[in-house]
Amino acid sequence: MAMLAAPLLRGLGLKCSCCNQKASGPIQGLQPCPVALPLLGSPPVGVQRQACSTHAALAVHARGAAVAAGLACACAQGLRHQRARGASARDKVPPTPPRPPPKPEFDPKRQVGVTAPFGFFDPLGLCPKDAETFFEYRTCEIKHGRVAMMASLGAVAQHYVRIPGFNYTTWGEKMPAGIGAVWSNPGTFGCVLLVVLAAALEQVFWREDAERGAGNYGDPLGLGQYNEDMRNRELNNGRMAMFSAAGIIVAELATGRDAVQQLGM
Repeated sequence: MAMLAAPLLRGLGLKCSCCNQKASGPIQGLQPCPVALPLLGSPPVGVQRQACSTHAALAVHARGAAVAAGLACACAQGLRHQRARGASARDKVPPTPPRPPPKPEFDPKRQVGVTAPFGFFDPLGLCPKDAETFFEYRTCEIKHGRVAMMASLGAVAQHYVRIPGFNYTTWGEKMPAGIGAVWSNPGTFGCVLLVVLAAALEQVFWREDAERGAGNYGDPLGLGQYNEDMRNRELNNGRMAMFSAAGIIVAELATGRDAVQQLGM
């Protein structure tokens, strides 16, 4: 302890009050008094024992410096143990799983139906920018296109073919071949029956699912044609059929002629 305290006493620059000796060497080089002897140990042989209050003060300073050094060492050891325990606890925590990559941003220009020569044709800016609303719009487009294709074909076929029971009206007149059949019984009853049947099929069997895709109700005939090329063909044919069906109806209302008669046949 005396060897540990000697550098500290030299740094303090303390002097002995009886011999005016400065603490510049080892603590044993000073003339210790009987009060300091129990703290610093026995003096070297031949050293005169003299009572000196400064020596006692130096011994007290040495004892305090040693205690402070011991406390600092204990604190350092405790801090090292605490850090070691913290590192061990962190090692036991399972690593955080990596975050999944973000989904690509929805782009309507990359969807099915964008074909040459027009590409992405939306001059009025009506196409939605989010996937959910786009799915609803695409579902309606496919349904309307399919109905229009059947209506255009039916407008031509009904000029030649009549379903039994729908040849004449309730008043015995010949059933009109065009849109006029909707306003003549039993044609009106047949139209209402078709709407009810289509609604039941859509609500029970042909339910939309965003995971499958708009208008995808399976492949009951096993044709294996649900690919991008055939989907583009269906959309384009449905778009043309919607214009065709609307034109047939408007022309018949204006001229009174069915689809075939409008062609001069």
